[in-house]
Amino acid sequence: MLPTLRARLNRELSEFSGLLVIIVVGIIGLSFYFQQEHPYRWVALALLLALFGLEVYTMRNGWWQANASLSHGFLAAKTLIIATLMLLPPYNGIFIILFFVLAVEAPLLFAQRTWIAWLIGLVLLSFLLLIIQRGWQQGMLEGMLYGAAFYFFASFALLTRRAQAAREESERLLAELQTAHRRLQGYAEEVEELTIVAERHRLAREMHDTVGHQLTVAAVQLQAAQKLIGTDARRAEELVATVRGQVDEALAELRRTVATLRAPVEEDLSLASALQRLVTQFQAATALSVHLDLPDPLPGLSPAQRQAIYRAAQESLTNVHRHAQAQQVWVQLRQEGDAVILHVGDDGAGIAPRPDAAGFGLRGLRERAAQLGGDFHLTPRPGGGAQATFHIPL
Repeated sequence: MLPTLRARLNRELSEFSGLLVIIVVGIIGLSFYFQQEHPYRWVALALLLALFGLEVYTMRNGWWQANASLSHGFLAAKTLIIATLMLLPPYNGIFIILFFVLAVEAPLLFAQRTWIAWLIGLVLLSFLLLIIQRGWQQGMLEGMLYGAAFYFFASFALLTRRAQAAREESERLLAELQTAHRRLQGYAEEVEELTIVAERHRLAREMHDTVGHQLTVAAVQLQAAQKLIGTDARRAEELVATVRGQVDEALAELRRTVATLRAPVEEDLSLASALQRLVTQFQAATALSVHLDLPDPLPGLSPAQRQAIYRAAQESLTNVHRHAQAQQVWVQLRQEGDAVILHVGDDGAGIAPRPDAAGFGLRGLRERAAQLGGDFHLTPRPGGGAQATFHIPL
């Protein structure tokens, strides 16, 4: 608001200066006529009042400036009034100063070529009027003086116009920057909120895929140990010891997740070693037969891709044990073109109705695959059972 108010004030002061020149020149010029009681004194007064009224009207109603024809018309009317004052006997030369007002107004109204044409016209008209008043030689000398003065005032007005245009452009850019800044603040808040939501989802997946997997296996083993307490205490004791190891590992995994959010596959173990250890632990805990098929060598994978594949295998094995009622499991990792695919199949009961209504684990696998530009599907396995397919581009 302050720059706009300052620009408006500057414009009004510039326009008022033109009125001030008309008033001062009019008073001096009229005093010459009325002191001598010249017969043209009332004509001079009428012309000056007309010029003053026209200047006030154009100053208070800026709409005409947008119309080139009206702008030329108002400027021509002022020129005609001033020229008439100069031709009014006994040829009062002070009225030529009024042309200075027009020399300032022309650059503020028109483009460069147009205002230069107006300036040339004012200079030529001044030469003609001065020659009529002063004679040829004196008129030419004074005409050159006033011509140079017209150009000086016009140049000053042009610089003022350019400064005002630059100021208005700066104000416009500032307003756009402020609007963009407010939008960016809104976007930043949205991104922050989305980041928090995404981080919560990631933490939920990490907790589910690590601690959830370990506790699920431990719960199954405790259930088996409970059944064996009365018939095979030694075997029950072995299962309890295994459960304790599973719980210890779950606690350690929980600490790692909370502290650094790093998966075991991101540490010193390679993906092949991590998958081999996962399968070995799963077989020992569930007594299921797992067939692991890995390519040699493994394709080059980023840490995020290795973690995603490891978690997909971990969650798929957990789901097989919890829901499939299977005897055998096949885990296969292979590369097809520019993608890597993990298959985890079983010979169990197959897919339950509405597999999309499954728990958080399958939803987490879909989210993991989508984050890496891939996809996850749970489909019937040829020959019976179900098959989970985790597909991500390399």
